[in-house]
Amino acid sequence: MGQSKGNFFNGAEILIAEDSQTQAEQLTHYLSMRGYTVTVARNGKQALAAALRSKPALIITDVVMPEMDGYTLCKEIKSLPALKDVPVVLLTSLSRPQDIVKGLECSADSFIRKPYDDKYLLSRVEYILTNVQLRKTERLQVGVQLQFGGQSHFITAEKQQILDLLISTYEGAVQINEELEIKQQELLQAKETLEERVAERTAELAQTNQQLQIELVERKRAEAEIKKLNEDLERRVAERTAQLAAANHELEAFSYSVSHDLRAPLRHIKGFTLLLIEEYSPQLAPEAQQRLKRIQEVTNKMARMIDDLLNLARLDRRSMALQMVSLNSLVENVRRNLESETSGRKIDWRVGSLPSVNCDPGLVEQVFANLLSNAVKYTGRCEHAVIEIDQATIEGQPVLFVRDNGAGFNPKYSDRLFGTFQRLHSDEEFEGTGVGLATVQRIIRKHGGRIWAEAEVNKGATFYFSLGETANRKDKDSDPGAVRIAGYSHSASASR
Repeated sequence: MGQSKGNFFNGAEILIAEDSQTQAEQLTHYLSMRGYTVTVARNGKQALAAALRSKPALIITDVVMPEMDGYTLCKEIKSLPALKDVPVVLLTSLSRPQDIVKGLECSADSFIRKPYDDKYLLSRVEYILTNVQLRKTERLQVGVQLQFGGQSHFITAEKQQILDLLISTYEGAVQINEELEIKQQELLQAKETLEERVAERTAELAQTNQQLQIELVERKRAEAEIKKLNEDLERRVAERTAQLAAANHELEAFSYSVSHDLRAPLRHIKGFTLLLIEEYSPQLAPEAQQRLKRIQEVTNKMARMIDDLLNLARLDRRSMALQMVSLNSLVENVRRNLESETSGRKIDWRVGSLPSVNCDPGLVEQVFANLLSNAVKYTGRCEHAVIEIDQATIEGQPVLFVRDNGAGFNPKYSDRLFGTFQRLHSDEEFEGTGVGLATVQRIIRKHGGRIWAEAEVNKGATFYFSLGETANRKDKDSDPGAVRIAGYSHSASASR
């Protein structure tokens, strides 16, 4: 708002008593732009002192202030002969009738209701300053005793002062009424909008409810179908279970047949061959003796294959006896059992600090027996064999591994490695039945783990394997420094 050129009161001093810095700056801005000289006091005492130093043309004061409120300040101003003719305007919310009575009692000249409009504020200031002369000529000779709200109030304000105060109060009431009418229109509009939205929402809910009814019917139909499928599945599972039980029974019968009916002829063949060699060897040609030895070798291999096959078949039916066991102790047992095969050889055994595992000790020892015997066998042609047994972390998971620097194998055939009777080397190179690694895989899977291998021809092979989530929780709680992931329990101080 720019400064008015025709303002009669241009340069008139106005004293503001306001403890809110924001409100004081706002009032200062409005009045200064209008051409008034503005002085600001932070409370009633400061305002009184400022008025005594320099008499203002008008005082605008907040009602609620520290040390001295607006009513008290107004009374003090009106009680001083030098200041009693200075108009005092109260900034108030006019929230109670007592506010008007208090304003009359302290001889206030006008009210300006908070929050105020800048145009209304400036018009009231100009009106009050214009009527100052009337207040000087027309005075009340006596006061008026007023009873209000159960209390007695003595009014000494002048006629014009009372009139101005009542007019300002009325204008405030009119302004409030206009605001109420605007609010009422807004409420009516909001009500119409709400009713429209309620109608729309009701229609949406009705449509949704209809859709839910359709979905409910579909769901009941689906549940009935699922129930029928479950009953059919249970029947098929029962049939399949019966078939598996029958197949297991047949497998047991086959195992018994293999154990007795096939082993007996093999024993006879082996016995008669040995008898021929022992009793008739001098009478036989060297070629015949060689063929008899070949028959014995093949018979022994056939017997080993039968034993391995029976052991493989029994694995799935065998229940595991889990217990915490040190893998280092299992590896040491296997090494001792292999001493007859490793005697006279230079083998560098590199056994790391292995974890303790909650597993079936007999089965896991069989895993190490197969892997270590293979490592011994396939490093047979190495002048200096190295066999390493340790643990590592792969993709965030701990695994065990057995590594050698022996014959290795072609990695493109690794998918055949764990198949029954699948061999990547001929009997002329390295003897074997082709069942050992299949047995190892069955045992690892039975423990919930997995096994895989990496190798290169003539550069050795590494077999990695893990065991499943079979960790003993009681053991974990007893050792706060233990590291246990995927079935392993290992002291943090010994981990690699």
